[in-house]
Amino acid sequence: MILTVLYYPDKRRYSLQELEEKLGFYYIPEIAFESPEIRQDIWEKGIDLWVKRETSEEAERLGALFHDKIESGFIRDVSVRFIDDRVEHGLFAEERIEAGSYVGEYVGVIRENDIRRYMGKLNNYCYNYPVKDALDRDYVIDAQNGNLTRFINHDSEPNLEPHHVFYAGFYHLIFLAKRLIEKGEELSYDYGKNYWQLREPPV
Repeated sequence: MILTVLYYPDKRRYSLQELEEKLGFYYIPEIAFESPEIRQDIWEKGIDLWVKRETSEEAERLGALFHDKIESGFIRDVSVRFIDDRVEHGLFAEERIEAGSYVGEYVGVIRENDIRRYMGKLNNYCYNYPVKDALDRDYVIDAQNGNLTRFINHDSEPNLEPHHVFYAGFYHLIFLAKRLIEKGEELSYDYGKNYWQLREPPV
């Protein structure tokens, strides 16, 4: 089966390859790692946290509850829509989503939070990953390349809530619906205060 994505304003379904070319990103169905060494380091530290019982019961519960969706790269039926020149694109529900439902995982490349990468254009697609590197900095999930959740925009009154869940030695950042979401609604979450320190505040 070929996965297709409904894209507006064209209002037609694009293959992932067509969408990648149109919007300038590479689709990744599950979290990736910048190097095998980083993957090994994160796995070892994750197992150590689990052995020491330093992973929360809630993170483990949600990881076990949604492990099949995490492993399969599941995401709800959504569309990518162009909003305007300032915001650019957003992600919209193409089905009714009940409160508490799994919507998708924030997928990207997990890498070190190297300050040198911030000297150029701001990267708007990074999210903290709750494991420390050798310099005691959180790793980050960099979704410049990732799945469709990279298009979810900020809202101070969002309809999604992010959760770091723990499964099989790794954390995963998933989105759950905070309330009933109707078909056609834009999906959103609160990016948090730190995100806006180097950016213009949202309108």
